[in-house]
Amino acid sequence: MDIKALEDQLSKFIYELETEDRLVRVGLKDKAETEKIYKKHKELFTEETLDKVETERRRTPTSLKLRGASKETKTKDILERIYFTLAGSFIGLATAAQEDAITTYFSKAKVKVVGEEIAYYELMPRISKDSIFERRERLDDAGYAVISKANPKRLKLVLDEIKIMKKLGFSSYIDYFTKGKKMDYIKFYKICGRLLKDTDKIWNKVMGEVAVDVLKRPFKNIRSVHLAYLRSISMYDNYYPKEKVVSTFLKWTGDIGFDDLLPFIHIDEKDRAKKNPRAVCYWPNPPGEIHLVIKPIGGEQDFEAIFHEGGHALHGASVSIKLPYTLRTLAHSNALTETYAFILEDMVFDPDFLTTYLNVSSFTGNKINRQAYFVNLMMLRRYLGKFCYEFEMFSQNAISKGPVLYSKNLQKATGFITKREGWLADLDGGFYSADYLRAWISAAQIKDYLVKKFGRKWFVNKRAGEFFRKLYSRGVTDEVEDVVKKLGYKPWDTSLLVKGYSQVLG
Repeated sequence: MDIKALEDQLSKFIYELETEDRLVRVGLKDKAETEKIYKKHKELFTEETLDKVETERRRTPTSLKLRGASKETKTKDILERIYFTLAGSFIGLATAAQEDAITTYFSKAKVKVVGEEIAYYELMPRISKDSIFERRERLDDAGYAVISKANPKRLKLVLDEIKIMKKLGFSSYIDYFTKGKKMDYIKFYKICGRLLKDTDKIWNKVMGEVAVDVLKRPFKNIRSVHLAYLRSISMYDNYYPKEKVVSTFLKWTGDIGFDDLLPFIHIDEKDRAKKNPRAVCYWPNPPGEIHLVIKPIGGEQDFEAIFHEGGHALHGASVSIKLPYTLRTLAHSNALTETYAFILEDMVFDPDFLTTYLNVSSFTGNKINRQAYFVNLMMLRRYLGKFCYEFEMFSQNAISKGPVLYSKNLQKATGFITKREGWLADLDGGFYSADYLRAWISAAQIKDYLVKKFGRKWFVNKRAGEFFRKLYSRGVTDEVEDVVKKLGYKPWDTSLLVKGYSQVLG
């Protein structure tokens, strides 16, 4: 089998698909047309091609090395990654029309709130910045009206995906992703349960204080929409000027020694009505072409977004061109690149970073840091709830119980009333919630290493930049657990993560 030729075909398909998705997401196209791209490359996504790759994988000795690749690289691993990329695209081809219809629906959706017409994607930025409790709930109600209409289509899409997975020989949704991502989700579910328990006390204490101080009511029977407002840290927005978002990121990249990578990173910070407010990074052709997309709304959240996506972007732009395409792009999971993103994201509320780049006093920086740790814990627990809901639903083959499991798990994890209608809108495919959680745990470990190795101000140390560049250059060869193990840490050890919350919030 000519692996290189297969990689070349895949690279063309992925480039076109990522470009199409980006254009719709940033508001430069109204209608998603990924189905055309899948059909253009449909010869790749057939059961015959999948069978050939799987047969080649089975007969390839584990010890055989891929010619021209690093000594750790094995052909078997390359073939496994290609197989699951093709399988995912085989599913994508069959469901592309459904995906396009859903994407286009939300891109065009508008709502009326108190006589004003608002684009659906403008709702969340407004909720994040609206100081009126009742108005946030009115905006949320309008958003759920849009979400509810799409639920039947989204449910059909999930069920169709599962049918195709079974057709390919996998027993279930969870079996497919267990093998594709090389993850023990049963063990990780238990880790997540312990992490929830270990942070219960500090969460309930701090959230109780914040509910009274910020929301002006006891922490009881409050809707989850207010999480978005709390996440925006509006009380400190004036320390994070909107006009300095991009320039601060560019200044930092130069200070740590990454400025040579900037020509390959295209930053889109334009404000368009139909632009999805959720920041994103695309790797259509690493390391040569990377796109970092944000939609600034003012405040700390903008800085978090650009540094988080900047972590992905710098990772992609640093990938060694000598690596096979598969190891530059086709990851088993995204936990590793999310770890790199979390490390940079967390810098923006570090008191030393704030003093260095935004001229914030040490006293105020520590106040911001405490508030940001609260938000970080809030998001961690939200994702713990998301993963537990997804794991329980798919491991029990209980799709019909999805709405109940979603509401129950999210409310248990956050303490906020969570509407059942959001069960599919809040579902990140492929257990991406677990990728995020693995990144949360691993980022705490790597940050501990950075401070010990390069000092508290590691973020302006070019030696730290060289350390990252070496990690980044390996593309997606490693899983994040391999990286932390090499640095002397135990994978999935949550002690440093919990310790951080206790020290700052306790």
